[in-house]
Amino acid sequence: MERMTWLFLATWILSAGCHNEISEIKAITDPQRLPVQTNRKAEFTFTENGRMRNKLSAAQLDRYEGESSYLLASGGFTMIFFDSTETEEARLTATNGRYDEDTQEMVAWDRVELVNVRGERLETEELIFSQDSTGIHTDRFVTITTSSGIIYGQGLESNQSFTRYRILKPTGDIYLKED
Repeated sequence: MERMTWLFLATWILSAGCHNEISEIKAITDPQRLPVQTNRKAEFTFTENGRMRNKLSAAQLDRYEGESSYLLASGGFTMIFFDSTETEEARLTATNGRYDEDTQEMVAWDRVELVNVRGERLETEELIFSQDSTGIHTDRFVTITTSSGIIYGQGLESNQSFTRYRILKPTGDIYLKED
């Protein structure tokens, strides 16, 4: 009889620990949350009128489809921007990124760095590239390293090649030459 009690108690404890809510199961198996395609060591080129405009290399690239279709880059990625003669204008690197196919907007985050042809380097934690306007912007803190020094600020607006930019709220010391 005592053995039967222990068996019942053990069965009850094991079954109590194996309870999943249906919402938890759906969250894991929901096709909206699973990628429809995964590429490792992915490399894609984006063209316009037969000319290369951008080149994306990513450690992993996942495509999601549903109400909003998007690509998710993880594990590090590089996006190269080319001019009309297919010469490299700028190079963007980050740990993670998301490209929304509907809005044609890419958000890069975690250790974001953008370098232009003059060697000027922008560092921030998040950067947004709007493909339709070919503009780049952020509201995050930025550090820009140029040949003449370092500039700090909050927020930035720039062209795609990062050759014309404006820091929205510059911070730090600014030195002027006396004439």
